[in-house]
Amino acid sequence: QNNRSERYRCYFGTAMSIAPIKNIVIVGGGTAGWMTAAAFSKLLGNQYAIRVVESDEIATIGVGEATIPPIRVFNAMVGIDEDEFLRRTQGTFKLGIEFVNWGNIGDSYIHGFGKIGQDLGIASCHQYWLKQRQSNAASELDNYSLNTLAPRSAKYIRSVPEMATSPLGDIANAFHFDAGLYAQYLRGMSEARGVIRTEGKIVQTILHSETGFIEAVILASGEKVTGDFFIDCSGTRALLIGQALGIPYEDWSHWLPCDRAIAVPCASVSPLLPITRSTARSAGWQWRIPLQHRIGNGHVYSSRFMSQDEATSILMNNLDGEALAEPRYIPFVPGRRKQTWFKNCAAIGLASGFFEPIESTNIHLIQTAIQRIVHLFP
Repeated sequence: QNNRSERYRCYFGTAMSIAPIKNIVIVGGGTAGWMTAAAFSKLLGNQYAIRVVESDEIATIGVGEATIPPIRVFNAMVGIDEDEFLRRTQGTFKLGIEFVNWGNIGDSYIHGFGKIGQDLGIASCHQYWLKQRQSNAASELDNYSLNTLAPRSAKYIRSVPEMATSPLGDIANAFHFDAGLYAQYLRGMSEARGVIRTEGKIVQTILHSETGFIEAVILASGEKVTGDFFIDCSGTRALLIGQALGIPYEDWSHWLPCDRAIAVPCASVSPLLPITRSTARSAGWQWRIPLQHRIGNGHVYSSRFMSQDEATSILMNNLDGEALAEPRYIPFVPGRRKQTWFKNCAAIGLASGFFEPIESTNIHLIQTAIQRIVHLFP
């Protein structure tokens, strides 16, 4: 109990010295801001007033278009209908991630979601496979999973729960979707549940003179937005957690040398594959994310080992279709905030940290941060 009280003092101030939380202010929209608003408005009900402050003048990164299976849990949690979600976000199904050229040039393997094979008795399938492999009686492990076989034939089927003992009974999948459209979709859901959106650019953050807690943010229009608890979804600018509260950023470049990304959409091609593709390049890797209306492409690389022109050339020469826009350049410093929750502010998304999304995990980091904050809420 003493440890719990100490944690609450750390996050919320000395017990009984502040009023109960009633007003939640989310600074920044985009994927992180509207995922947070959608989850809070669903899970916290009408006990809290929730406001999102965002500016149309400030562009979002918007390249987090590939996910891992727990996104289905989040979507169900906030009340999303899967068919409508796919229509509204130009989404497609994803059975795994294909890695090309990572061992040797020409190599390819698929990290499929879900199970490999069917468990037999008390032993797992892979144990039987290892035994048979010793006597050359088993083929490649990929051949024992629907999630690795189906993408190579451009196939997908939803799980059939009625066939519980069949491999068709529990097919694991995630999604590809347009992150900007996903944010718009969640915004509509959130506003329908009472979330207030305020358009405006923040020019000042007001801190309490004694506690250092955030009291309000001031917009360029002069409007003052007060709150009891603030969520920083302002991206790499980290307006609250970094600029206002001074929490330093921990640079992980010595572990993760990639520090640049180039993104460009191209025209869709057939067949539509239910996988994300990650292709190794000489100083980084290239992503390929198939959506209904286009393919999202990008090249993540280390500027210490490759120039921007060379990285751009590699990307543009390895598109499956005609480029639909000019390449967008995204510099970043891999790492994280030393504290992602300080006083009455928690950072979610890029405000809390960023590293190359090699296993499609950046949206998942938003999701798990939201869930942890909800669990800790008074």
